[in-house]
Amino acid sequence: MSELDQVTTTIKRQWFRQIVTREKRVEYREIKPYWTERLSRVAVPFRLRLINGMQFDSPRLTVTVVKVRARNGNYELHLGRVREVSNWDRKRNEPIVSPKRRRR
Repeated sequence: MSELDQVTTTIKRQWFRQIVTREKRVEYREIKPYWTERLSRVAVPFRLRLINGMQFDSPRLTVTVVKVRARNGNYELHLGRVREVSNWDRKRNEPIVSPKRRRR
């Protein structure tokens, strides 16, 4: 299979945690020109890279989007397999804090 397209965006901790634990299987984004343009550039399935924060060591995950549907003013991004998780402790279900940030 060829390399999948990728979309990267930020996400709040609550939703990030639920996607990692597979409680949340659909991510919602409001139908606006920004998302319409971004989603028009990719073919389904594609990789969705979600980052919780703006720091270099912020928790990140990559999940496969298997279906996109416009409904009730939102795009529904139906999530498949979680492909990668970094800077996140799956046992404790919380971010891994780097030594550089602990010193503050």
